[in-house]
Amino acid sequence: MQQFHAMAAPAQPVQNAASPARAHLTKADLGAQLARRADEWVRHAEPSDLLHVLLCGGFGPVIEEENGRVRTGIEVGGAPSPLSRIGIIWSDLPAAETLPIAALVWEATPPPADSRLWEAWLALDGHAREGARRFLHDEIDQNIPLFEACAEKWLCEN
Repeated sequence: MQQFHAMAAPAQPVQNAASPARAHLTKADLGAQLARRADEWVRHAEPSDLLHVLLCGGFGPVIEEENGRVRTGIEVGGAPSPLSRIGIIWSDLPAAETLPIAALVWEATPPPADSRLWEAWLALDGHAREGARRFLHDEIDQNIPLFEACAEKWLCEN
């Protein structure tokens, strides 16, 4: 699975690594931008993509400098990163056990026993879909330091 969701960030123009504008980019600001991109991804994700992140994780940071602007985004299904494990529901239990528990918490109907039908279940059950989105938003909020670590790594390398 490869999905890319990047949006222009309202970052400051950057001429080169030594420019004063680059000095104003902090890991906190860039990390917050990445977290906002992840939240945007969650709001707009298709049920199949939500299910993938709930079961497998896979968020990846995208930070690019283009035409003097820093752009941030989120990639799903790319190379492993510090963000890869965000969103996985109870990774210590099989998905067939975790989804029914999550459905109870989300006040949704139980998922079908056949895993091939889980995507349709998530697409059709609004409580399950919104519960999944809330869960992922909470996961993002609780892992801001990981977004900042990705930003810090990019700032050190660029």
